[in-house]
Amino acid sequence: MLEEGSVSGMSSGASTPEPEAPFTPKFVVRLSDHVTKDGDCVKFTLQVSQNGHTVQVLEREYEDFEYLEHCVTTSQPSHGLIIPPMPQRSAIDPYNAEIQSKRLMGKGSKTLIPDEFHKDCLQLQKYLELLLSHPVLGKSQKLHDFLTVKEAPPRTKVKKGLISRLSDSLDARKASYPDCEEFFQKERDWVAKYQPAAANANDAFSKIICAQLRISHQLEQMVTALKLSSLPNDQVHYMQFNNMNMIFLDCIDTLKSQTEEKADKEDLMFGAVQTLWHRYVQAENAMLLDRTCLMVDYQACNRALDKAKPNRKEAAERAKKEAEQAFEECSDAARQEIKEFQRKRVEELQRSIDQYAAYQLTCSRATLNTLTQALSQIKAINL
Repeated sequence: MLEEGSVSGMSSGASTPEPEAPFTPKFVVRLSDHVTKDGDCVKFTLQVSQNGHTVQVLEREYEDFEYLEHCVTTSQPSHGLIIPPMPQRSAIDPYNAEIQSKRLMGKGSKTLIPDEFHKDCLQLQKYLELLLSHPVLGKSQKLHDFLTVKEAPPRTKVKKGLISRLSDSLDARKASYPDCEEFFQKERDWVAKYQPAAANANDAFSKIICAQLRISHQLEQMVTALKLSSLPNDQVHYMQFNNMNMIFLDCIDTLKSQTEEKADKEDLMFGAVQTLWHRYVQAENAMLLDRTCLMVDYQACNRALDKAKPNRKEAAERAKKEAEQAFEECSDAARQEIKEFQRKRVEELQRSIDQYAAYQLTCSRATLNTLTQALSQIKAINL
């Protein structure tokens, strides 16, 4: 009888293939800052290059990227693959834009955050880079057509039906099954701990960005107040006050601009990277759950074979071999995917943290320089 935590006493590591040569992306894609918006329709401009030469300039909507994700992941077997996550869509309609602005600036704020399509462009460009550099997904004909055919492919709205949702619910119940291999069990345990920690880190960093935006907004209000506080220049001490006020006003206005720029760059430099890999770990978790389901199916087929009557032995044996092959192939692919995934994750997060730390020093020096110059100019007036 087969135990729940084993698969015939065998490990899928026995069939692990030799590592293949590094995969080279066929195209290089850059999303330009030229973004057009017509109501709820936002079009991004893609420049597709091959061997250093531009081969196509295309326009694509966000829905085209969503349909690409659907096509790439359903047009070929994806067992064992960690699918690069699609970036979330930005709020583009007035209602959602207002909700997002109040979340960032505070419930009482009437300031609307403008469209930040430059962030969308960078995130969608990164998504395409991840697809193109993937040794399996990068060979997809659907991806090739998306980047080479001038007109976007006709898309259909993808919805999950009741049966599909019930199937997902049943699969999720299998997540607690113990794994037959230590490598995958350790990875599942790590994912279970990392996901909530990453979510908390994302929330904490988002609060930092929001705080900087609110500070910038308060500095803007201070600049307005200082502009209204000037006095007539008919007396010497009034002139001194106005001169000091103007110096202080310029200083605060500079700090406001620096704070806005700092929040924007930090969000791209570290926040976007952190969010990407948080969502990527969620994709890894989905892959691990898929593999666990195949393992449970394989275990069930082994038990069915043990209990099969003579007239059903052949069919049970055939089902067991098919389940074994699916599980082994998934495990082999997953093992290499996880190793490459973790290597990239550590490298990108480390690089992002280093850049973030260096940028903090740069911004601190710029703030100190701004305040020091203003103080020196005010002291010179008093002399």
